[in-house]
Amino acid sequence: METNYVLEAVNITKRFPGVLANDAVCLNVKYGEVLGLIGENGAGKSTLLKMLNGIYPSGSYEGSLVLEGTEIKPSSPLDAIRQGIGYVPQETNVLKNFSVAENIYMSNLRLESLQVQGRHSKNPFVDFGKLYQACTELLKDNKIDLDPKADVRKLSVGQQQMLMIARALATKPKVLILDEPTTSLSASDVESLFEVVRNLKEHGTSIIFVTHKLEEILELTDRVTILRDGRNISTYKKAEYDTMRIIADMIGRQMSDLYPTRDNPVGEEIFRVEGLTVEHPYIANRDLIHEVSFSVHSGEVLGLGGLVGAGRSEVCSAIYGMMPLKSGKIFLDQKEIHIRTTEDAVRHGISMVSEDRKRYGLNFSWDIQKNIVISNLKAVSHACFVLRQKIRGRAEPYFQDLRIKAPSLNTRVATLSGGNQQKVVIARALNTEPKVIILDEPTKGIDVGSKNEIYQLINQLSATGAAIIIISSDLPELIAMSDRMVIMAEGRVAGELQKDEAKEIRIMQLATKTFRNEEKREQQAAV
Repeated sequence: METNYVLEAVNITKRFPGVLANDAVCLNVKYGEVLGLIGENGAGKSTLLKMLNGIYPSGSYEGSLVLEGTEIKPSSPLDAIRQGIGYVPQETNVLKNFSVAENIYMSNLRLESLQVQGRHSKNPFVDFGKLYQACTELLKDNKIDLDPKADVRKLSVGQQQMLMIARALATKPKVLILDEPTTSLSASDVESLFEVVRNLKEHGTSIIFVTHKLEEILELTDRVTILRDGRNISTYKKAEYDTMRIIADMIGRQMSDLYPTRDNPVGEEIFRVEGLTVEHPYIANRDLIHEVSFSVHSGEVLGLGGLVGAGRSEVCSAIYGMMPLKSGKIFLDQKEIHIRTTEDAVRHGISMVSEDRKRYGLNFSWDIQKNIVISNLKAVSHACFVLRQKIRGRAEPYFQDLRIKAPSLNTRVATLSGGNQQKVVIARALNTEPKVIILDEPTKGIDVGSKNEIYQLINQLSATGAAIIIISSDLPELIAMSDRMVIMAEGRVAGELQKDEAKEIRIMQLATKTFRNEEKREQQAAV
């Protein structure tokens, strides 16, 4: 059977207990096309990808998958790879004790490196010369800038993402699925990724590009398919792209402005740090954070800007008691406080939403309500005993206000989409009733509708008089949501900008500032 599509998913229906995740979903990808797949968290994208990838094997769902006109029934991820479907997950998954080449061919070392004149060698050892040669050719052909012999432990997050793409390409897929590939990448890494995708398209590889970022859809894709509540909503060609129409299709309603306005007055200073310094955990005689000072007022949203590695998250981790201070002072309501642990921070009225929700934010074996109330057990306890009847009453308002999509408060967080997991993390932080709220990349991996809800929540919190510190690598977001911005570079404060001064070009000028000469002068003065 001839077809214009390299891959088709036809009437895919997937059920879980109490949940219809995919309802007769259809998806098709043309030869040499970049197809965008977009939708809110919980729209059914991840479930569909897991069926394409064989994680949910054939027989566990209704409908059919067709590859180059022939129905396929992948029984596992390895089976899907063998049939021509490559998959790069959102989370980086590399073997850090091995080289780039070993990572790329780890599942196929002998097949790729021990072929001699078309036959397999009986030599039981890996021929690393041929392994590196094969890897060099693969990386060159796909314009991926990596050293085959490089130690993976020394690669940046962006380079590890490229490594995962190269590993998928080594299997020569007919269709390559990229699931939220830019979530943790810097602007330069994103551009490098886009160049690789364009090169793959030119050479005939079909790509399914999953993202929450509309600007990536507009720039990179040829068509976009939109899902909502497990169903197909629409598919548009590039010439038909309209930002507001795509957003409306995603969230099921019109949204006039992504960034809601905030007009509450800024009050007195609530929080201040002076000369915050943190030693580098791995390099002797070097500071990770050096002499950082700033303040936040009642009702104010302070943005922390800077490039990846500038020290923004480390500053907030030190404030929250996750990293020891070398020197510096922290003030709350004009009084100096001492924070050595996260318990100290919470006791003083400081809460934090970490960028890494899986490591620091959630207990995946618990349900939603337990994850929310664990941050403030006093509110649900009496005489050292936790009262179960109070747990639901405490968690319910956060569940409703943050519009967490789940069957009930008893749903395990491991079954939630990434965006709804993030909402649970935020609810957990708010449950401590903080005076100072630190939000580190609060909309990372979240769809546009959920972003808007979180922006409105930030405005509501600031209106109550809370002092908010927000870290974001999304410059338009940071500019729109901040009343004032502190820009960091190389672990130091590079400058401060009022809202009317916060233009992208000025922010980047400060973010790329170098302090090498200042460091040399300080070292000379110390000698």
